[in-house]
Amino acid sequence: MSLLRLESIAKEYNGTPVLSRVSLNVRKGEWVGVVGESGSGKSTLLKIIGRHLDAEEGGEIYLMENKLPPVREQLLKGHEAIKLVHQEYELFPNQTARENIAYALRFYDPDYQKQRVDELVNLARLQEAEHRKAKVLSGGEKQRTALARAIAEPPELLLLDEPFAHLDPRNKQTLSEAIFSLKKSDQLTCIFVTHEASEAMAWADRLIILKDGEIVQEGTPEQIYHEPANVYVAELTGLVNLIREPENDAVYGLRPNHIRTVREESKAVWRAKIRSVRFKGSYYEYYCQTPEGQALVYFSSQRKQEESDWVFLTYAQKRRRRLGSI
Repeated sequence: MSLLRLESIAKEYNGTPVLSRVSLNVRKGEWVGVVGESGSGKSTLLKIIGRHLDAEEGGEIYLMENKLPPVREQLLKGHEAIKLVHQEYELFPNQTARENIAYALRFYDPDYQKQRVDELVNLARLQEAEHRKAKVLSGGEKQRTALARAIAEPPELLLLDEPFAHLDPRNKQTLSEAIFSLKKSDQLTCIFVTHEASEAMAWADRLIILKDGEIVQEGTPEQIYHEPANVYVAELTGLVNLIREPENDAVYGLRPNHIRTVREESKAVWRAKIRSVRFKGSYYEYYCQTPEGQALVYFSSQRKQEESDWVFLTYAQKRRRRLGSI
């Protein structure tokens, strides 16, 4: 069942197109990640969906098959069934995290309010911060408080604007775990925008890749990572080796994890010299170059080679994907 339907959504600023006739269907219970570089139109799209900004004439938005009126015809911006969590959090600075969450339930019975806030504090991993004022909370704690407040009354649609922006790795991990908990427990439908594809892939059911205001690819995280439509998508979603073959007038993409070393040169596709080795915690990244100038990167769980070593590299033909023409 389609919860949200966008038809031909466009937006311009001072005559410059920001979104170009974007159409999209979001099913109930689905988590959709909208990924793109800065300026790709993703935050503008979120504001239009959240009823904070009008699209150009001709575009239509349906929520549960009901057509939504233009924002300019509403008394207030926003929509009661859609909750947008901004990058700025918009918390009451002199109230505690718990009080900020409770504010969304202020018209409810006190016993229910306490029970629900207790649930949300646990769900959002805020046990150690619930009694601290918002102005002294860390970025991650503010983000989780804003998220808990947004779902205090479960919305039909939750919108997250760059949920990981400005967070350190520890807070990103905690927020990611909190979002996983929300996804499993509250049966929410969510659209989130981010420029960090690797984080989006961890908990999106579907990814939408935006470039210059247009959808250039959509699919499951696995589909987009393994079968990118072009160079832009491939580079946006992770490290990729770009292999140019003039004889085929083609550019191919090959993920580093699909390259392996072999002992014999006769079984190799490339002979390459290691230029640098980077430790990434659970694996190593090897950056190499062939005598012909082809740059390559591959992964290994162990550090078996060092800088200036020569290695023989190969891959399965089915692993590479054509990304475009030279």
